[in-house]
Amino acid sequence: MQNLTTNFRFKKYGDVFYQMPEAGQYLSASAITLKMKTFDRVFYSSSDIYITNEEGISILFVSLDMVHFDQFIVHRVVKINPDVYFNIVPVSDPSDIIMYYQESDLKQMPLPEPMEFRPIVPHLEVQEILQAVFYVRKGNYHGRGHIDNFYEMIYVDQGTMQAIVDDHEYTLNQYDALIIDPGQKHVVYTSPECSCSYLAIDFNMKNTFESITMPHYFHTDKHIHQILSHFMNALEINTIFNDELAIVFLKEALLMLYQNGKSGRVDPMQEHFESTLLNEIIVYIHNNLFSPISVEDLCVHFSISRSTIQNLFRSQLDMTPKQYISELKLSEAQKLILQYKYTISEISDQLGFTSIHYFSRKFKERFNMSPTEFAKKGTE
Repeated sequence: MQNLTTNFRFKKYGDVFYQMPEAGQYLSASAITLKMKTFDRVFYSSSDIYITNEEGISILFVSLDMVHFDQFIVHRVVKINPDVYFNIVPVSDPSDIIMYYQESDLKQMPLPEPMEFRPIVPHLEVQEILQAVFYVRKGNYHGRGHIDNFYEMIYVDQGTMQAIVDDHEYTLNQYDALIIDPGQKHVVYTSPECSCSYLAIDFNMKNTFESITMPHYFHTDKHIHQILSHFMNALEINTIFNDELAIVFLKEALLMLYQNGKSGRVDPMQEHFESTLLNEIIVYIHNNLFSPISVEDLCVHFSISRSTIQNLFRSQLDMTPKQYISELKLSEAQKLILQYKYTISEISDQLGFTSIHYFSRKFKERFNMSPTEFAKKGTE
């Protein structure tokens, strides 16, 4: 899943807002139509830069060291922090953005090697299903060794079977799968005391995955069994749509086998829901940083329980929401102190602390010095 700039992982590079902050309204603005999906240079600035996506879909590349880049789909009003290296390329053809910046601060630097946005395209294509047959073999069965010019998947539904593929011997139990490549000599058999039922699927496939050695033997669970059941159901009725569904189900089973070696992953829809909810909560916190924010306020605003938000922050960020808010406010306090525009009391009030004494205590707990000591150290 591609991350939006509202994702909490973007926070080390900048911030997002529902509408353009006042600071961005006085900057130079350039409307840019993005056409190239590759770039050989990055931009950076000694002051904040704001970006809005006006048309199409754009993706932002960002880095702190010009070596490791993260990618985020541009969403809402995006602020890029000073000294963050970035470039933007179109996902759709083309896309339009507006960039707000201080002209004298914006600079560019060439990259050692060009970078490219890689769109999501298929690399594995099931071209044809030759046959799908369900076999029941008694004990002491021995097949005929042979070589085929197509792929074959063997999936054990019940019992145990043996297989030899290019002199490699495998024991397949319930829910085990074996994929045999074209040109591999293979034979299957059962021992005298074991019977077996299995599904054999013969198919042609185009595989353009680069530099990836595909595994052949897999121990799976019932999830692959469900996918292959859908596959067999789709073949029961010979229509154009059911044939297409059968190909889709076979491809899904193959990809899950190749990617994981086994199934049983966390529900991706639940993962996406939790990630999106966390992003929205974090954006809300950042946009209301100069107001008192409690966990109860967040629960009411997002219509969730306290246990839900606690579990969400602990599982994703390894901290409680209260800790996150406190860390964020104290980090902002550091910046305000070093501006030397406000008194410690004014900063405490601006960030919504209940008292200057509470603010000073939390600041010292976090940074091992009082706000006053920090201010003095900044002038040294």
